[in-house]
Amino acid sequence: NMSWQAYVDTNLVGTGKVSKAAIIGHNGGTWATSSGFVVSQQEGLDLAAAFKDASNLRSKGAFINKEKHMVVLANDRSIYGKKEKGGFAAVKTTQAILIGTYVEPLTAGNCNNTVLEIVIMRSWLITVYLIEQGLSLIHI
Repeated sequence: NMSWQAYVDTNLVGTGKVSKAAIIGHNGGTWATSSGFVVSQQEGLDLAAAFKDASNLRSKGAFINKEKHMVVLANDRSIYGKKEKGGFAAVKTTQAILIGTYVEPLTAGNCNNTVLEIVIMRSWLITVYLIEQGLSLIHI
């Protein structure tokens, strides 16, 4: 099975366009994360809530790995934040939230696109279904 950790290591950080990454549940629990990168349950819950109403993050900032980011865009599908020399992209799926961060010289555009592309790929949806069902990946 392609594990959640493999998605973090290969499909996100492995692209060279994302510095650190995590996959978390809507309850803030961590499914997989880069080494040394921690999204606390409260940070995850705050992020999950912001897909419905981002006013709290817009006023107080989004904390990821204990680092404060200014929210530059938030809607019901994605949230983007920045801080000095870096930032993050968070994209919501039915069950999870994918988070990718970047630190210069990596760019916001490349990081954001990498995270978003994984979510919108048909293979991502198939993979999520198969992992949730405990099945091996098959070519569809």
